[in-house]
This record gives sequence, C-alpha cells and structure tokens, in this order.
Amino acid sequence: MKTLVRAAACTVALAALCGGGLACRREDAKPPAAAEPAPPFDLPLVGGGRVTLDSLRGQTVLVDFWATWCPPCLLEIPELNALSAELAGSRARVLAISVDGLTLQALAEWVGEKGVKYPVALADTELATAYGADAFPFHVVLGPDGRVRERLESGFHDRSQLRAALARHAAR
Repeated sequence: MKTLVRAAACTVALAALCGGGLACRREDAKPPAAAEPAPPFDLPLVGGGRVTLDSLRGQTVLVDFWATWCPPCLLEIPELNALSAELAGSRARVLAISVDGLTLQALAEWVGEKGVKYPVALADTELATAYGADAFPFHVVLGPDGRVRERLESGFHDRSQLRAALARHAAR
C-alpha cells in the first residue's frame, strides 16, 4: 500500500512539474506543422557514427524527441528499452533524439549512467519543432518511405501505446 501511495505522489509531483500533465511544455513551442515528407536530418549518435533520415528508409521508426531535464522522458526509458529489445530483428526500431544543449560526450555519459539501450542522437529544438513538437517527450512514427505517418500526443506513453503506434505503420 505504501508503494502505491508513493507512486501516486510521484505522479502528482511530476504532473505539477510539467504543467498538469506528463509532458514538459516548451516556452517557444509552435503549433505542429504537417511535415510530409519528414524533415531531413544528419545527426551524431552516442557511441559513434551518424544517423540520417535516408539511412532509416525501409524501416518503421519511432522517433522519440526528449531531454535529460524532462521527468516524463526519464520515466519512458524503461519502456523504450523494453520496446527496442522487442523490435530486435524486425523492420521497426526506436531512435531517440535528445534536444539537450549537452555535448555529445556529456550526453553519452548521461545515457550510460541511466542505462539507455536504444540509439540516441543529438539535435536541437529546431529539429523537434520541424517535426511538430510542442512538449517533451514527443513521438513521431516514420514510415519505411521516410514520411511522417503519425504524431502522438506529447507526453509519456507506455510500451503498449508505443508498440501499437508502430504496428499501425509497420513495414510490410
């Protein structure tokens, strides 16, 4: 019972921190734009290498725009770790894009400390805005053709919600 009360208190505290919901609103957020096809990117990956929009073609990709300072984003790490593991060997994947102002090395250290197991790239809020982000976490599903297929409502989503979004647009 104490665990349940503690969990409820944490949820209420997170909601208060993030403006009443489990999403962290940006002060400079603009309304989502209908971005078809997806805005291109070429980003450095934690651990080395780069990821581009073109390199993701042929896969269905859940793109998670997030930040280290965002409490609901941190709550999603175990959900995304599990989902990414489930997707191993399939034509679907998770790609996290951090919009922090951190260096790539500082982000790599943070990712290692938190046990993030899925690919993490580093960008800025301009890219997130181009995809329609108004708060974090913000999720976009890219189809195998590199086009935006779905934008989820900003905020925390559990593994089953994220899995369902990918399944709606799975590469066939």
